[in-house]
Amino acid sequence: MTTPNLSRYSRDPVAFIDLFIRKDEKGRRFRLSPHQRRVLAATIRWDDDGRLQLKVLLWGEMKKSGKTFLAAALLAWWAFTNPNSETIVAANDLDQSVGRVFKTLVAILKQNSALASSARILAEEVTLSNGTTITAISSDYKGAAGSRHSLVVYDELWGFSLERAERLFEELTPPPTEPNAWVLIVTYAGWTGESALLERFYKQGLAGERIDDQLELYRNGDLFMFWSHTPRQPWQTPEYYASQRAILRPTTFARLHENKWVSSESAFITPELWDSCVQPEHQPLLVSKDETEFDAVDIGIKSDLAAVVRVRRRGNQIVLAGVRIWKPTREQPIDLETTVEAHLLELHAHSAVRRILVDPWQAYSSIQRLKAAGLPIEEFPQTVSNTVRMGQCLYDVLKGKNLVLYADDELRQQALNTIAIETPRGFRIAKEKASKKIDGIVALSMAVVAAVDAADRPPFGISVMGQDAPNDDEIRVTQVGEQRVDESIMKDLAAIARGGNSRWFPGG
Repeated sequence: MTTPNLSRYSRDPVAFIDLFIRKDEKGRRFRLSPHQRRVLAATIRWDDDGRLQLKVLLWGEMKKSGKTFLAAALLAWWAFTNPNSETIVAANDLDQSVGRVFKTLVAILKQNSALASSARILAEEVTLSNGTTITAISSDYKGAAGSRHSLVVYDELWGFSLERAERLFEELTPPPTEPNAWVLIVTYAGWTGESALLERFYKQGLAGERIDDQLELYRNGDLFMFWSHTPRQPWQTPEYYASQRAILRPTTFARLHENKWVSSESAFITPELWDSCVQPEHQPLLVSKDETEFDAVDIGIKSDLAAVVRVRRRGNQIVLAGVRIWKPTREQPIDLETTVEAHLLELHAHSAVRRILVDPWQAYSSIQRLKAAGLPIEEFPQTVSNTVRMGQCLYDVLKGKNLVLYADDELRQQALNTIAIETPRGFRIAKEKASKKIDGIVALSMAVVAAVDAADRPPFGISVMGQDAPNDDEIRVTQVGEQRVDESIMKDLAAIARGGNSRWFPGG
């Protein structure tokens, strides 16, 4: 394929896609939907002097509307009909670039033989026989400086919240040396006040003139914006949305599936959500060695509370076994050794505790003392990934009614004090005001994580065989009950087999 064969399509992306992109990324028959054709016809237009009328096309639709595929198809059209140019797929990190629009573009080329014959595909770049390159880049804005691009594609611009991502966008504005250079943004809504870059474009587009009486299509100068709240694809069925509504928080559903802007802070646990998991007949459980327990600790010494929460896993349910809360004052801070540590030692002596998760902040010395005493205690720092997982796990078991609670007014009030703060990685638990206490809920969320992980973390032991073993029988060092043996301890035990052989085995 050569450039002259495609010159007739340089101003008609719909005709190009109809002729050359007949299969989607999975090899299935593909056709642009009616609303996609209408938007493209209204936005990608040239004036009498041959100038492209737009500089930015912002395409906002809800999740699973085919935005990524459309972006890849338009990228292919532009690259094949504009020889000797540079095109870029940019995102807030390289994995997203390669994993979404760029990966879809590569699949389109492979599935449509008329295009594949003219493309040389590498891990992060495609070179066409007409001299045009398509490159996936990360948020390294310094590396993007000096680019002579004619098209930049952004996928999910709501995630551009860091300073380096904004600088990348600034570096990649359409250069004046490239005639008809433009920017394509495909995304759904972000968070008000936080997805600042996208929000600026959205407000600019909304302030323009509506140019279609049926579609939510706006023009403000050389910015064209299609911002839809209506599902239009055949797979966006009521059944699909019902299943999504059942597992997502209301604000998350609104952002993802209604393309609505939401606050990054919203109520996390509602009274209805919490109360639906409270069973009137359930009471705090006595300590027992007959049932495995998972504990978690959130430490506060002066201003915050200290809390220990115990849960047990029974099939697909996580059962609240007990809560202990200590309330310090500035004049009388908590003595961790005589309160939290003494309580955990008592539990360990009389219960089958498998894991104890503790935020190491303010608890390092306690963790060391309890480890030395043989407790299965683990550091669980409040990193972004951990706090997101805590929030998601707790919400999932509440929403699915997989958490069995007993009536506890204080814990319930702490649950209602929580808010969810949305981030590109997910939502995390926080409190609305500093005076509101949520320490018991933080500990509960960590305990839920420990219980959820139980099926994926079998206990381990070690088997040592050597010439010193009596009668060459196997000497076994295993866990007590279901308590997991720390890997470092297991390796130390393996060293006992001096001159002999050692092997690992799972379970007890």
